[in-house]
Amino acid sequence: MTESQLLSTLRGIAWSNIPSSPGVYWWFFPQTALKQLRIAELTDVSRLRLRDTPDGKVCLYHGMANNLAERVAWHAAQKLTQSALQSGFLSTFRLTLLALNDFDYLQGAKQIDAFFDGLSVAWQVTGTREEAEAMEHAELQGDYHYPLNIQGNRRPELVEFVRHLKSSRRAYRKRFVPMTTLVT
Repeated sequence: MTESQLLSTLRGIAWSNIPSSPGVYWWFFPQTALKQLRIAELTDVSRLRLRDTPDGKVCLYHGMANNLAERVAWHAAQKLTQSALQSGFLSTFRLTLLALNDFDYLQGAKQIDAFFDGLSVAWQVTGTREEAEAMEHAELQGDYHYPLNIQGNRRPELVEFVRHLKSSRRAYRKRFVPMTTLVT
């Protein structure tokens, strides 16, 4: 795994030092995010094993990509268009952070971008997509907890928070997508 890098720095250089190879990535948050995103309220944080960085950030989300540079940019900088939200093409990670922070979708691009700029990301290149998928699966089933991952996250310590996360995302989409166009 690379050393984590501040997203605002990566954004400032147009993601140029992130490889376009397949791989896995880890998103690190300030410790305050545990309270801000209600993780500390809905879980016993002392029972969670979270990856951390030397500067004290904790990893709350892990994923894989066919192209690391494109995936990091998609999560961190995707335009907030109505069609992306309606079609379900909006990054699930971006949607999660919009919903948990209750940022106004129609006005929230600056808010969510500023939030992302306070995060750090690390990655590990793999030779193939299949290697990345296997590594992601092993990581999600391994020793560490990833509260913001929804798919396959059945850790008993996170059940209440994941339930809250799913409910928050549903309510958020319902609030900003007209009922006639909502894709389920």
